[in-house]
Amino acid sequence: MLRLNHFSIQTKMILLLLAVSLSSIAVVAWNSYQSSRAALISAAEDQLKGMQVAKTTTLSTMLQSLRDQVISMSDSHVAIEGMKAFREAYKNLSAAALSPEQAQQLDGFYEKDFLPQLAEHLDGEPVLEQYLPAKPAERYLQYHYLSHNPHPYGEKQALEKSDSDPSPYAKAHEIFHPSFTRAVKIFGFEDVMLVDAESLDIVYSYQKTSEFATNLEAGPYANTLLASKVRLMRGNNDRDDFKIADFEPYRPSLGKPMGFAVSPIFDGPQMIGILVLQFPIDNFNKVLTGNFNWEAEGMGQTGESYLVGPDKTMRSRSRFMYANPAAFLQGLQQTSVPTAVVQRIEKQGHVMCTLPVDSASAAAALRGQKGIMVVNDYRGEKTLSAYGPLELDSLRWAVLTEKDLSEVEAPIHQMGRSVLIAASGAALAVTLIALLFSHWLIRPLLALTEGAQRLGRGETNVQVPATSRDEFGELARVFNQMSANIKTQTDQLDAQRRENQDLLHSILPASAVAQRQAGDAKATREFADVSVLFAEILGLESYGRQQGEVDALSALSNLIEAFDEAAEELGIEKIKTSGGSYLAVCGLSLTRPDSPRRTIQFARQLERIVEAFNRDAKAHLTISIGIHFGPVVGGVTGRRKFLYDLWGHTLAMAKKLSLTHRSGIRVTSLVRDRLGDQFNFGAAHQVETEGLPTIEAWDLVS
Repeated sequence: MLRLNHFSIQTKMILLLLAVSLSSIAVVAWNSYQSSRAALISAAEDQLKGMQVAKTTTLSTMLQSLRDQVISMSDSHVAIEGMKAFREAYKNLSAAALSPEQAQQLDGFYEKDFLPQLAEHLDGEPVLEQYLPAKPAERYLQYHYLSHNPHPYGEKQALEKSDSDPSPYAKAHEIFHPSFTRAVKIFGFEDVMLVDAESLDIVYSYQKTSEFATNLEAGPYANTLLASKVRLMRGNNDRDDFKIADFEPYRPSLGKPMGFAVSPIFDGPQMIGILVLQFPIDNFNKVLTGNFNWEAEGMGQTGESYLVGPDKTMRSRSRFMYANPAAFLQGLQQTSVPTAVVQRIEKQGHVMCTLPVDSASAAAALRGQKGIMVVNDYRGEKTLSAYGPLELDSLRWAVLTEKDLSEVEAPIHQMGRSVLIAASGAALAVTLIALLFSHWLIRPLLALTEGAQRLGRGETNVQVPATSRDEFGELARVFNQMSANIKTQTDQLDAQRRENQDLLHSILPASAVAQRQAGDAKATREFADVSVLFAEILGLESYGRQQGEVDALSALSNLIEAFDEAAEELGIEKIKTSGGSYLAVCGLSLTRPDSPRRTIQFARQLERIVEAFNRDAKAHLTISIGIHFGPVVGGVTGRRKFLYDLWGHTLAMAKKLSLTHRSGIRVTSLVRDRLGDQFNFGAAHQVETEGLPTIEAWDLVS
C-alpha cells in the first residue's frame, strides 16, 4: 500500500496540487457545460415559442379580418339587394323545365366532366345519382350556368351574362355578378354565395361550382361543415352574427381543403338570406411556411409551423412532404399511420385534413393550453414542440412550431466536445506545471485550499490572492471568478424567491398563500361567514362599438384598477375578474364582523367610480351588483398558472342577484338583517333560484 509519509514534501505538494487543480478544472468545465447547455436549450425554446406566438397572432388577425369582412359585406347594399333579386328570381324557376337535349347535356356535364375530375381526389368512385340536381330550379340554373357555360370547371365565374337564360335570373346575374366579382378579387376569396334563409337554397354563387343552386338542407352537400353552419345561422336573429366553418376536403372544389365564413343578411328586421365567403387554406399556408421558405425564417433544417384541427388532422402543409414527397411517404409507412391514409395523401398530393397528429402538444393546444414540450411528431421523430390554441367563434385549432430534437441538441453536443477538449488540455497543462514548478505551489495551494473550504462551508464571494502571473495565479483568478459567479447566482436566486413570493401574494388571498407555504397547495378550505359581492359592468359592448375595442379595453382596465384601489382601502379582497364581471369578498383571509357594512360601502364606491367614468368619458355604462352573506369554499386551481376561485351557494346567490336587474345594489335578506338600520332599502323583490325556494332581495336606496 502506498504511504504518503515516504514521499518528500515536494512530491506531496505535487500530488496535492494535481488533485486540487484537476478537480477545480473538472468543476469549472462541468459548470460551464451545464450553463451553456441550459442557455442553448433556453434560446431554442424561446425561438420556437416566439415563432409560435407570431404565427398565432398573424393567423388570428387574418381570421378577425375575415370576420369583419363577412359581417360588413352581409350588411352592404349589394348583398341585400342582390339577395332579394336572386331569391325572387330563384322562386320563379320552381316550375322551370329543361328540354330533353338540355337535360342530357346537364347529365353529361356531371358524368364526363365533373365526376371524373372529382374521382382523381377521392378514395372511391363517386355515384352520379348522388350529385345530380333534382329540383327544377336547380337543374335549370345548373344547365345555363354550369353545363352550358363555355368556360372550364373552376373558371365558370368568367360568364357574366347567360345568352341562353331568358328568365329574370339572368337580369339579376348581369346586374350583381360584377359587384361580387370585384369583392372576390379585392379580398382574395375563393367564392361568394347567397343562401335563402328560408329554404337554404344557394340562389347565387360567384364561382359556379357544383353546389350552385342546390339546397343545403337536403341537397347533395347537406352533410358538409358549411351546411351545418348555415343551418345553425338560420336559427339566430343577430344582425352581426357570424360563423366559421372549419377546413374540409370540399367536393365542389374537387376535394381541395376549403373554409367558410357565414353571416346573416337582413332586410330591415327580417333575415332574408345568409352570406357565405369561401376561402382557401393557401393563405394560411403562406403564413405558416414563410411562403415555403423555412430556412429564411430561421427554422433551420427541420423546423416548421403547422395547424391541427379539432379532428387532430393537419390543416396546413408539411415541410417534409413539400421538400421530398417520396421520402416523406416512405417514412410514413414505417409509422403507425394507416396505409389507407398514406395512399390518400399520395393521391391528393398534400397532408391537409388527412394526416393524423396525435402528439401531446397538439392535444394540449386543442384543450386551450400553451407551452413547450418534447414530443414524437407526426413522423414519429422526437421534436421540441411549442404549442398554443388559435380560436375564433366556436372554432379552435392548434398552432404548433417544432424542430427536431437532434437539430436542437447538435450545438449542445458540439459545445460538450469543445468543453471536454478544453478541460483535457487544461488538466495536462496543470500536470506539467506541477512537475516543473512544484516548489512554487505551497503558498498558492494553501490559499486555494482555504478558499475552497470557505466556499464549501457556504460562504459566498470568497476571494483568494492572485498576484502572480503564472498558471496558479490564473487558477486563483478562475477560482475567484467561479466564486463570484456562485454569489451572483445565489443573489439572483434569493431575488427571484422574493419576487415569486411577492407575485404569489398579488394573485392569491393571504389564506391561500399560507396554505401553499404549509405544503397544502391543492387543498380547499371552507369559510363560514363571508360577504360575497358580484358586480357586472353593463354597456361595454355598445361602448366598444362606438369607441373601438382598444379604447373599450383601456376603459375596462382603468375601471378595474379603480375598483382594486377601492377594495384595498376598505379591506375587500378581489377574487377574480372576467370581462366586465368583478368578484370580491370580505372576511375571507381576515375575519371581519362588519363585513356586510364594508361590502355595501365598497358597492357604493363602485357605483361612484362608474358614474365618474360616465361623466368623464360621456359613456352610458351601468353596474349591477349582488351581495350575499354566508359560507363559501375557496381553493387554488391550475398547475402552471394559479387561479384562486370560490364555490358555493353564497357565490351563486350573489351572482344571481347581479343578473336580476340592470343597475344598482341588490342584497339578500340575510345581508339586510345584519345591516340593521345603517342603510335604507326599497321594497322586497322575489328572486327565483334554480332548484331552491324563491328568496327575497332588497335594493339599496341610500
